[in-house]
Amino acid sequence: MRKIFIDGGANIGQSTQAFLSEWPDSEQYEIYMFEPISNSKLRNLSIKNEKINFIKKAIWVVDGEITFYVKAPTSQGNTIINEKVKKSTVRHRPKTVACISLDNYIKENFNINDEIILKLDIECAEYEVLKDMVDKNSIDFVNILFCEIHGLKCGKKYEETIELIQLCKDKGITPYMWDADKFKFKTYKNRVYNKQMINFEHNKWKKRGL
Repeated sequence: MRKIFIDGGANIGQSTQAFLSEWPDSEQYEIYMFEPISNSKLRNLSIKNEKINFIKKAIWVVDGEITFYVKAPTSQGNTIINEKVKKSTVRHRPKTVACISLDNYIKENFNINDEIILKLDIECAEYEVLKDMVDKNSIDFVNILFCEIHGLKCGKKYEETIELIQLCKDKGITPYMWDADKFKFKTYKNRVYNKQMINFEHNKWKKRGL
């Protein structure tokens, strides 16, 4: 059995670094960082640690190429979802990047008996990616799911977010909220996505004009 940490939307590697510092046996994990724009911090992480693999692709539901909207090269707001760009007050520059089906990647590279921790912070693409994984059963490979769900930031209604959470729960997966800056192994189970948390986030962004 292999131990795997998938860092979907790696940005500059802060999630991988949080995992390495907080997870008790993190040194036993193979790490796969996905980010469609290369940067020195990601490259250096993969050079310094042979267990860290940097894949220069955007996580999506198909293999190929896709438009990636860039606010700044290492911005946490870069996205492949045009609805998120429409909600933003900041100008994004479109760029063609390679994308990968996470469903295919998991099935082709890992075993159902492997221990897989999946973290997704993919700026609104989580709705389509997780639904695709549920529909095609690759979600069954995942043992622990961390995710940032963007809701109103990409024009998703409260009900759509509730539906996404329920789809995961129906497959036996509890989605935990991810924040690399605040991640603590001892308390991560307290940050489970539920109706109260989703309602709080929805109302917060609604008050900000989204």
